[in-house]
Amino acid sequence: MDNQLKNISTQYRKFTKGQYVKSPQFNEFLDFFEDQDRLSRVLLQGVGIVCGLKPKPIYIEGLLNSVQLSQGVALTTDGDLLTLNKTSEVSTELFMSDLKTIKIDSKEFTHFKVYDNSKIKYPAFTIGTDSQIDLWELATSEEANSDFQSVERLSNLEDKYLLLYLESDEKEIKPCRGVDCDNHGVQQIRNLKVLLTTAAGIKYILESDKIQKHPLFIDGVLGAVSQERVSVERLILERGAEKPFYSSDLKEMYQDVLEKNNFGKIVFDRINAIAQIIGIPAVDHPGFKALLNECLAQKTGFQYAYDVVKDLMDTYSEIIKLLPKSFTKCFPDLVSFPKHVMLGKLLSDKQLDSSRHQFYNSPVLDDDKETQKVRVLINRFRQQAQNFRYSDSFENEAQIKITPSQELNPLSNKAIPFYYQVTEEFLKTWNFDKTNNRVFKDNLGYDSSLLSADKHIQTPLNFNIDNNSFYNIEGHQGMLYQDAFEQIKQIRDKKQLGFDVMGVSLQELADNKDMFKAYFNEYVEKHPGLEHKRGVEHGGSFIIVYDKIDEESRVVADFSLPYICCTPKVDVKLTLPDPVICSKAAPVPFTVFPMNGDVKAVVDAGLDGGVEVKEGKYFFNPSNVSEALYNKDISFTVNGKPTNCSIKVIPQSYMNVVVGTITYPPAGSRETKVNFKISGSGFINYTYTWDFWDNGNWVNLNPDAEGNVSYIFRDLNPKIIPTIRVNVSLNGCTQNIIIEDWYDAPAAPTVAIDSVDFSRENCCENIIPVINAAIEGSTDVPLSAREFILVGKGSGPSTLMYSWTKIKGPAAQLIGANQANLKVTNLAEGDYAFRLTVLHAESGVFDNAEIGVRVYVEDK
Repeated sequence: MDNQLKNISTQYRKFTKGQYVKSPQFNEFLDFFEDQDRLSRVLLQGVGIVCGLKPKPIYIEGLLNSVQLSQGVALTTDGDLLTLNKTSEVSTELFMSDLKTIKIDSKEFTHFKVYDNSKIKYPAFTIGTDSQIDLWELATSEEANSDFQSVERLSNLEDKYLLLYLESDEKEIKPCRGVDCDNHGVQQIRNLKVLLTTAAGIKYILESDKIQKHPLFIDGVLGAVSQERVSVERLILERGAEKPFYSSDLKEMYQDVLEKNNFGKIVFDRINAIAQIIGIPAVDHPGFKALLNECLAQKTGFQYAYDVVKDLMDTYSEIIKLLPKSFTKCFPDLVSFPKHVMLGKLLSDKQLDSSRHQFYNSPVLDDDKETQKVRVLINRFRQQAQNFRYSDSFENEAQIKITPSQELNPLSNKAIPFYYQVTEEFLKTWNFDKTNNRVFKDNLGYDSSLLSADKHIQTPLNFNIDNNSFYNIEGHQGMLYQDAFEQIKQIRDKKQLGFDVMGVSLQELADNKDMFKAYFNEYVEKHPGLEHKRGVEHGGSFIIVYDKIDEESRVVADFSLPYICCTPKVDVKLTLPDPVICSKAAPVPFTVFPMNGDVKAVVDAGLDGGVEVKEGKYFFNPSNVSEALYNKDISFTVNGKPTNCSIKVIPQSYMNVVVGTITYPPAGSRETKVNFKISGSGFINYTYTWDFWDNGNWVNLNPDAEGNVSYIFRDLNPKIIPTIRVNVSLNGCTQNIIIEDWYDAPAAPTVAIDSVDFSRENCCENIIPVINAAIEGSTDVPLSAREFILVGKGSGPSTLMYSWTKIKGPAAQLIGANQANLKVTNLAEGDYAFRLTVLHAESGVFDNAEIGVRVYVEDK
């Protein structure tokens, strides 16, 4: 028997009209198209069992009555398409084949006989030259003849395996009858046989079967491999909450789990079995185990030895999900099973039976990509095992970093942990899709030195992280507890991340007032769900465990809870008199609740946020604030909890006030108009109070957008020119400006007086107006009112000017300081005093009035 695809026809002839066609020419034509049809199936679709063809023994009264085989489809490596069929019409014409139908659900085989392979000598069944493996042919009741016997007599059913075999032979039709033999020819026999054999027979067939072994048939390969969960609560349950615990107790828990599974050896064995099938090097488990033992010998970081084994098991989980559709072969071995298909064990309870052919897809069906993924994942497994690193010295050089990641998705989609030595080869194995799309540098990870320089990769917390439900928090183990705690909180608050932070001490805490600290034993009793995840999920709590190491409190472990657990139940409040303050202003007190609360500024390490303590009270001292924080909102915490209190420090700016132009009094006028020019950074925001006559009477005059201020002096004596004083102020920034020698009028011409006419009365009498100032308004205002109005009254000439100043009390906002009525807002509890100046500008005559206002908090 020769396989159809052993020799492939690559050409054929076209016939011309009236041509005499010989048998080689016509057969060449048929062979070409049949070979192309077979090649299309094998190379573009695949080989093996497509579907169905499942055996099922049928028993009656405990005896085997029949073997039922469901309808199905299979393809041999010679391109034969196999399906079950039965005769639908018996041919009545000499030498014509019977017609078959495949429209059947199943066939029941009730009889069997020994199958003789001696004539055809199919290689898969033939041993040596004269013998064959044990084979029995099955037949239905309609097909059976006297040579068959009932399947009830089949023995040792546990040792029986089924095959489909396409019996191929040729039969010469002799003799010719009628006029000629043109309608006869050599009959091509194709009989589909259902055969039984033994385990020894199947083993013989498998040894000659050249189909690539599939990893699915490795014992237990699809079994899930998971790292045993470390339950911290077990310490309390086993030893009691009264017994103290140490970092060595925590390390022992993780070490026990690692030693129990022999540092993940089972997953290494399975990976190496798969690697052997696909022809890539094995992964060294002893070397990996040595790395873990080095890590466990350190004082901290023992949790990372647990993490890396868990990572390797996650990688394996990704691999086994791909196995069923992977390991295609570009060009299958055409002689592997050219005329047979193995259907598996007759009595089998296995989901996957190595004695049953699968369907081995052609790469055109895209399964080759799955095989590539498996190769990349095995290489990632190797990189993870080789590139694991951890030591005290490495941790000491590390910096705390929070990286957005994912919790439930495959490891490929998570951020790369910091305990891996990241190389370009490592990056190329982390995420197959990114590597396949040539963007492998777009992974996120602790070590970003080899990652993309794009800002969303280098600083991912500054961008949208809606798709990242988890935060990797790394670089803190082994650090001083207080430093680690503050840095993690600082990053969290600055980036507005959704998790809480709690410190848990293995040493019992005496007189603990810090609501973000707790004693380990008490905390674990209240929150038994602690679990180490190398970070925390969004909306969870990150727990830092610290212990005394070398007489210092250092971080030895971390855990997380899936909920916010540590926010203090006691509300905290913090206020300052003003939201903006000058860098040169005097310290201002904080109002803190609770009174013994610990106030801290939320600023980057190395910067001074201006918080200082004097005699047990907290003050904000703007002169201590680092210049890098100028013009930025500085926020604060009380007992570690964020508050709504913030303040902005503005640098002291110096304004320049000069006399621009002077309009001297013309003949017959008593007015001297002086135009002032104000310049300086942000001059328009400042408040300007003037003393034009150097007599202690201050007037509020602010410049226009161009920095211009004008004032008219009346009856100015050129021989006695007053010094002009200007007070410039904004949020505590003050500047006193003195303007002298500003009057430089031209010398008056000599005038000869011929005569003086005293005919008019009171010619030299100077009439001075009388000015009176008064204030109306409430002197007791509740703080809940938020504002009040003072009504200014002035009597005298109709052209009066009004000016209000606050001379006492907390900060407040004055609206309408140059109008008769003053609105006061942004109140604080305390006693205020205000002064009203009513001025007659033409004569310079003025009057003052003052009023005191108490702002109080109502009793609840």
